[in-house]
Amino acid sequence: MGIELVKPEFAVGSEKRFFEFIQGLNDKDKVALISHTDLDGISAARVVNEVIDADVLKFVGYEELNDNLIEELKKSKIKKIIFTDLMIKEHLFIKKLEKFADILIIDHHRFDKDFNSDKTVFLNAQDFCAAYLAYYLFSKTQDIEKLGWLVACASIADWMYFKNQEWMKEVFDKYEDNFFIEKSIRKSGKFWDLQWNLTLALVYFKEDLRRVYDSIGVGFGEIGDLEKYSGDVQKEIDSFLKRFEKEKIEIKGGYFWEFKQGFEISSIVSSLLSSKYGDKTIVIGRDDGEYYKFSARRLDKREDMNLLLSSLIRDIKYASAGGHVAASGGHVLLRDKEEFKRRLGVKE
Repeated sequence: MGIELVKPEFAVGSEKRFFEFIQGLNDKDKVALISHTDLDGISAARVVNEVIDADVLKFVGYEELNDNLIEELKKSKIKKIIFTDLMIKEHLFIKKLEKFADILIIDHHRFDKDFNSDKTVFLNAQDFCAAYLAYYLFSKTQDIEKLGWLVACASIADWMYFKNQEWMKEVFDKYEDNFFIEKSIRKSGKFWDLQWNLTLALVYFKEDLRRVYDSIGVGFGEIGDLEKYSGDVQKEIDSFLKRFEKEKIEIKGGYFWEFKQGFEISSIVSSLLSSKYGDKTIVIGRDDGEYYKFSARRLDKREDMNLLLSSLIRDIKYASAGGHVAASGGHVLLRDKEEFKRRLGVKE
């Protein structure tokens, strides 16, 4: 008998329509699987692809959810599209895709628009990571319990292990690890180390995420040689944590810090700082090409990071922000950097 899954409460969408979509897949229709670039996104894709074996697999950032992606999928003659762990905001983006494809969206971010239609199946549940939602749904079509360890790692990495903690405990027990929560999960043990090595490997191979995806096997801890690449990233993280203490600027309710990075570690640094300053709002920003990107964390959830960032970018053209109560991120054009900081209350 397998480990019992905790049933998510889907805010939109139905499991019935999910099954209809999956049953409607056939060898004639080309399928694209598109997921986010973090461990949750990679793990969700690994779970889904264990069942469907997509013709096209892509990992994208939010800025890549645009007309270029639509044209690429159209030229590839894609007829079915599955999105996982991607907060899609633009209804027009979905409408353009619906002209040539049927769509399945499995996500856990806060949303403004219910995209469900004759052409789109949209399932969204809060407080679970996207990999867990995909695992829950696809487990009903095929036995994929062998990937439970990976989904548990994604739950840790995304700080989504409260609602499904009974399931998490059983998975930990299965692999002789100890699951318990104080203010947050225990930051040691087999699962913690495994998700951390995977997370840092994704940073190291930012330009080749498929390298990480292809290294993940089905047996517990099967991640190939990825562990050996995490050391360089860890050194930069340690350096930045020290710099934060010297350079942080006080804002209302917390701290702001701005830096230049080598590796893509802003989200990781934000989460680590939030763990240390659990009762503070932590916002960090950085220049990235034509964009100014930022992330916000608040472990005690006494301020909503999703609402905070959304309010800071209101009426700024080409800006985007979103996420969860405790963790959110976004970007503005570089030209709007100072306006964003002014609204945040940053005083140099």
